[in-house]
Formats: sequence, C-alpha cells, structure tokens
Amino acid sequence: MSYSAMAHALTGYVEEHLECFDIRSMSECFGFSQAYLRELFLKNMDMPIMQYYRRRKLIMSAFELLHSDKKIIDIALESGFSSHEAYTRAFRKSFGMPPSQFRLERPAIGRRQLEPGVFGLDRIAGEEKRRDGLMMEHNEKSTVLYGIRKVEHGAYGSNTMYPICVKAVSEYLGDDVSYAYIMAATGAAFRLVWNRKMWDLSNVDIYHTLTESNDIYAYGAQALGREFSFLGREKETTKAAFADHMKAAIAQGYPVIALGIIGPPEPCIVAGYEADGDVLMGWNFFQNDAAFAASVRTADNGYFVCDTWWENTDTQAVMCIGAAHGARRSLQDIIKTAADVMEAREEYDYAKGIRAYDAWKEMLLDEKWFENNAAFDGLFEKLLVHNDAMVCIQDGRKWGAAFFEEVAAACGEQDAAVCAQVARHFRKVSVLAEEMMALIGDWSDMEKMLQNLASRSVREKTAGLIDAAKAEDCRALEGIRQLGN
Repeated sequence: MSYSAMAHALTGYVEEHLECFDIRSMSECFGFSQAYLRELFLKNMDMPIMQYYRRRKLIMSAFELLHSDKKIIDIALESGFSSHEAYTRAFRKSFGMPPSQFRLERPAIGRRQLEPGVFGLDRIAGEEKRRDGLMMEHNEKSTVLYGIRKVEHGAYGSNTMYPICVKAVSEYLGDDVSYAYIMAATGAAFRLVWNRKMWDLSNVDIYHTLTESNDIYAYGAQALGREFSFLGREKETTKAAFADHMKAAIAQGYPVIALGIIGPPEPCIVAGYEADGDVLMGWNFFQNDAAFAASVRTADNGYFVCDTWWENTDTQAVMCIGAAHGARRSLQDIIKTAADVMEAREEYDYAKGIRAYDAWKEMLLDEKWFENNAAFDGLFEKLLVHNDAMVCIQDGRKWGAAFFEEVAAACGEQDAAVCAQVARHFRKVSVLAEEMMALIGDWSDMEKMLQNLASRSVREKTAGLIDAAKAEDCRALEGIRQLGN
C-alpha cells in the first residue's frame, strides 16, 4: 500500500475511534461529504470504509479472545454484533475458524504497520513473527501505535506498575506469556525493601529490587526474549536525545516504557508521538489525576496527549522492548533471581529481602515516629509507606504463587511437589498482608486509617503478622533454593 498523507489520516482516525466509530462524525471532522469520504477511503485503502472498520473490530475481538477471560458472547456484544451466531459467522469468514477454536489454538495477534506512521493489531503469520514483522522506513513527524491495552491500577488483577506495562507491551507485540511469568521473570513477585533511616515513599519501587537498579528493567525484555535499550536522564541529557530514543522505537512499531512523562517517576507506556517528538501520547497511571495532569489532553481512544513531558523533572528514563532476540529467560535464571531478590541483605540505607521485614517491624514499633500523632501530614506519609509495603507483598506473593503453580504443572513429580509447597507459602504471605490491611482499614475512611496507624495496639498486631509473613517467606525461600540446586 503506497504512502500518502491522506491514507495516514484516514486510517489514523478509524483506529482512534474503534470504540465509537461514526462515519457522520468522521465526515464532519474531515470536512467532506459522507459520499466523498467513502470514495476517498476506497481509493486510498482499496476497501470500503465500513469493511475496514468491521475488520478492525474483529481483530480487536480476537485480541480479547487471547488476552481476556471474557465470555465469547460478551466479546461479541462489545464488538457490535447482535448475537453469538452473527459474531461467529463474521469471525469464521475473517479468520477461517470460529472464535472458540481461535481461543483454543491461540494464533498470534500483534502489532502491524497499517500505513507508514500508523500501527495497529493484526494477525501475524508464523514466518512473519519469527522475523518480527516487516517495517517500512519513513520520515514523517508523527507515528501512533493503536490497540495497546490500557495500563492502570488493577490491570491484570495487579498493582505493580512495571510488570503491568511489560504485559501490555507483550500482548501488543504478539507474545503469549502469563502475567505471573512476567511478575516472576522481572523479580517483582519476590521483592520487599525498607529504608531504615526514614519513611521512604520510594521504599518498594521496583528499581530498588536489585543492586543494579536498571537490571530489573532489562529483565522485562529478557522475559520476552527481546532486545532492550535504556536511556536515563543525566545532567547532560537533552530533550532531543530522549525524543530521538523514543521516536526510533515507535517508528518501528515498538512501544516505549518511560518513567515519568506525567506525574511521579513511575512506569508508563508511550504509544506515539507528534510534532517530531514534542508531543507524546500513550497510557499513564496518573493521566486522570488532577494533581499531575492539569495540562494533559485525552485523545478519543483514551491515550494521554502531553507536550510538557520534558518539563516534568520526574521524567527520568525511557526504554524500549524491541525486536525478538534469542530465547526468553530460563526457569533456572528466574529461580536464581527469586533467591537473590529474597536474600536477607543490607544495601546502603535499605534492608532488602527477608531482612526488610525486621526493618519494617522495628520502625512500626518505634514510638519516636508516632509522637505528636495529631500531625496529619506526618501520619499520612507513614500510612502511604506502610500501605505500599503491604500491597507489595500482597500483590507480589500472589503472583509468585501463581508462577510456581504454573511451573509445578510442567515439571517432574519431585520438583512439582517443591513448587507447590513454595506456592502455598507465598499464598499465606498474601493472605497475611490482607489481614494487615484489614487492621488499618480502607480508603473510604482515611481518618479512621490514620487513627488505627497511630494506635499502638494495632501496630503491635500488625508486627505479629509481619513476623508471620517473614516466616512464610523464609520457608518459600528454602524451597526456591532447593529448586535452584
């Protein structure tokens, strides 16, 4: 398909409006009559506009079949079909099989170039997937990748931001891996860190997991068997360098994971750029937070649109998970990482792994931190740090358990028994974290939460649960070491 600015604009509009496409609105946007718009689309795309739209909706539904547990009838209705039968007929005509068989066989769906500067989801043939797609060079000042799943708290049933981003990228690129695998392969499932010197809001940020902070990000690419590139914001780093790094990846169809862009230096997905990189778009966990996103616009497909990303000094790094590059991380590598992450150790002011439990408990019971409890700001900060630690082990160990359950199903009887035992210990840690949360209360009554945190008796009960969680993690670590031998 030859490139033209009009083809780029036409396909871009449809991709951005897949959820609520209306040809009348499109004709108003372009300033053309509906008849001329249909003629123009057919001339540029070699197919009628509504045929293109229905094809794109079917592709999105196929993506949902692979990456969600929704019922087929629900996917059919969400895709605009009146019945299961109508959806099945259209799906079979397009894909050569009914949706139930497609879900069972799991053909690859991933990003593909629709027009230079416009990427979207499509079916990927086996040979094409091995070569990682056929890309075309172009010199346009904008490229947008459509169809990347939204990242937000609670996505995939998790609250750990970097693995959520990696999972969304993996789906978009056509990699079929579980979220539990990504949590384990990055080491995120096994981490716990505590700053002994202060109530540190960055305590459990994923970059504290290992001694070399950036290794944890590289593990995300290695989990998918893909190339990885990273650019951090140093004193001499320029906006142009950041923009060029992102543009080079996105122009080839690879989403970028960035730290910052909107709000604090947490991972987000950059899915496109305009104005030669001055304007970025994508998904960010804080894009709807008024405290951070006052100058941010929202595109019709939900992507943020931000032109102040460099002025945000918390924009600290950009990284690309790129082309297929060798095998994924081996099971033995992941098990070794799990043991390394959980190992009791001290690094600078941080207690890490098993030792973090003691540091957490000691600070929670040290009354010097809870004097003058009427000071709202001080208590609120401590509540956030305490909550982050609870969420860290509740979410992490839940997925660590799921990973070892997956491994148990695929290995010999002896190792399967050890994996199942490790999974049981991790499940207990997750449940204990939920009990800690219940002691503090929920966010619907923050005043009560602060009162509970200030209460010595609540903190003592919590300390007992921390000890119990540490004991279960120690038992899990013994099993992990056994598997690593």
